[in-house]
Amino acid sequence: MKPFFNNLNAALTYHMEGLHDAEKKLQATLPNVVAQADAAALKGLLKSYAASAADKRIKLKRAFSYLLAGPFGKKSKAIGEMIAELSTISAKALAPEIKDAMLAGSLRTIIYFKISAYATAMSFALALEVHPVADLIGQILEWENEADQELTKIMSALSARAAKQTTSAVRP
Repeated sequence: MKPFFNNLNAALTYHMEGLHDAEKKLQATLPNVVAQADAAALKGLLKSYAASAADKRIKLKRAFSYLLAGPFGKKSKAIGEMIAELSTISAKALAPEIKDAMLAGSLRTIIYFKISAYATAMSFALALEVHPVADLIGQILEWENEADQELTKIMSALSARAAKQTTSAVRP
């Protein structure tokens, strides 16, 4: 049955269900990706990001209770595709420097998607004047932005390492 959105509350609930599913998928997938990463900084970020997914799901469940709704099982197809790509990259036999740079880039794509999705949910919650929900989503947005800032630093170092590896492989 296709969802019927007759009010913004239903739209917010639907949107948050996709985010809940995204966090669940990341929590399940990222430990496998950690094993494929080579750089210690990237491994650390992947571990903490996977752990934070559980905290985000708890906050989302609290938000659902304020809305008198629940995660009813909507699947996030977009995140599913991004996670599939992350898993594909982690399974490829690439040079460690290249693999780490690509894993970091894929995680960054996921984080940007989620920042946008959480910002949309927060906009809906603010429009509905459901401030406890907006506050919970705001906390998650802060965590996502912090992860992005840390990942940006890590990606800079990983990209430099990958460029050196690529340059030395190309030179005769």
